[in-house]
Amino acid sequence: MEHGESRRQRPVVLVVEDDAGVAALLADVLTWGGYAPTTTGSALGALDLARRLRPAAVLLDLGLPYRSGGALLGALKADPATAAVPVLVVSALAEDLPPARRAQAAAVLGKPFSPTALLAAVRAAGGGSAPTVPDAVSCTFEGGGAGAR
Repeated sequence: MEHGESRRQRPVVLVVEDDAGVAALLADVLTWGGYAPTTTGSALGALDLARRLRPAAVLLDLGLPYRSGGALLGALKADPATAAVPVLVVSALAEDLPPARRAQAAAVLGKPFSPTALLAAVRAAGGGSAPTVPDAVSCTFEGGGAGAR
């Protein structure tokens, strides 16, 4: 990104992740990759936020409080205002995603994840074009504890 380029010129990606550390890591990777991340820690209100933002993509954790990420995925795909937005599931529970929900996702990535693979999946899903991340940035996130879902 050129110095002084406006954040508005970058494709917006909505991150729905309840673990603050993982949300910050995802936001950092997306920022580095040329995106403008917006994060929320709950599925409650995320549908309205997606309607307002009209993001290029949504990154969605499955293990969210109050409403599951799977239910939010279904709601995003059922809503005419958000149905065309690619939703990428990024979750330690990715293997537990039922086939019907998996078919609704543009991509399903488990945790730990590779930042390079994450950005490639966002681009491949149609989440706007952004520059690639140098290989030197590649790493994996080894989340742990109850918040790493």
